Amino acid sequence: MGANLKGSSLVAALLQSLRPHQWAKNTLIFIPLILAGHAGDLQAWISCSLGFLAWGLVASAAYLVNDLKDLAFDRHHPSKRHRPIANGDLPVRIAVIAGIAIGACGLVLAALLGKAPFLILLVYAIASIAYSFGLKRLPILDVLILAALFTMRLVFGIAVAEVPASPWLLVFSMFVFMSLSLAKRYTEAARNGDDGKSEIKGRGYVSGDTPLLLALGVATTAGAVLIMILYLIEEAFAAAFYRSPEWLWLLPVILFLWLGRIWLLAGRQVLDEDPIRFAIGDRASLGLGLAMVMVFIVAWRL
Repeated sequence: MGANLKGSSLVAALLQSLRPHQWAKNTLIFIPLILAGHAGDLQAWISCSLGFLAWGLVASAAYLVNDLKDLAFDRHHPSKRHRPIANGDLPVRIAVIAGIAIGACGLVLAALLGKAPFLILLVYAIASIAYSFGLKRLPILDVLILAALFTMRLVFGIAVAEVPASPWLLVFSMFVFMSLSLAKRYTEAARNGDDGKSEIKGRGYVSGDTPLLLALGVATTAGAVLIMILYLIEEAFAAAFYRSPEWLWLLPVILFLWLGRIWLLAGRQVLDEDPIRFAIGDRASLGLGLAMVMVFIVAWRL
């Protein structure tokens, strides 16, 4: 009985370390398929679903690598010290074995989808490891890399669904995720300042960087809204599959409301250190996300 309980707690600790809630980010893989007007292509949906699974496995393996690398820092962090590896619930040896096995499974699955998906996911895995082993300690560059890692999900989706690439979509993605990454760094720096600490352990920022992070965050938010407007004018309105494209004008408004809310809460220091995780549990964010989906459906089918 005791062995079963121990095994169950070990599995629970492993699942927590794999951060399945972060798989919500991987829904970006489906975006190129939908925006290219191939929403009725069943084979493309199947391919993207397999790609979603492959990406999730590799990303979860990367989280294990990150937690192993940051073990010493996490043990002194106010919230990260509760992570299973940091608090000892998940032994290092098991985390290493699980990370290798899970990552390998994801790469093999991607290889079955084609050479391009495999190479994109392999580059993502290498970039994620490089980020964990030092790049995340380089101020400003770290948020650029985080945005690129998010955008690679769109590139992967384009390759898996075999749809035309949209430069507007990729540039828009970079600006949105730079804004969210800056919000994360701003929150960490601001909280460190309130706690009387100057330097953020494991990062290249200090509490005095908050004005710059705020300015860059607001600038990238404005850039994201502007690029979405340009995307609508230059590409979306010309797409034949929209029956009522004028409804798409509501999208930049909703985007502004959501990113504005993220930065408002960051300024009040009530934002979770992970904006994506915060958004998943925030009713207002979920409501705005649902509104964007409804606008797209109305523009497409009405």
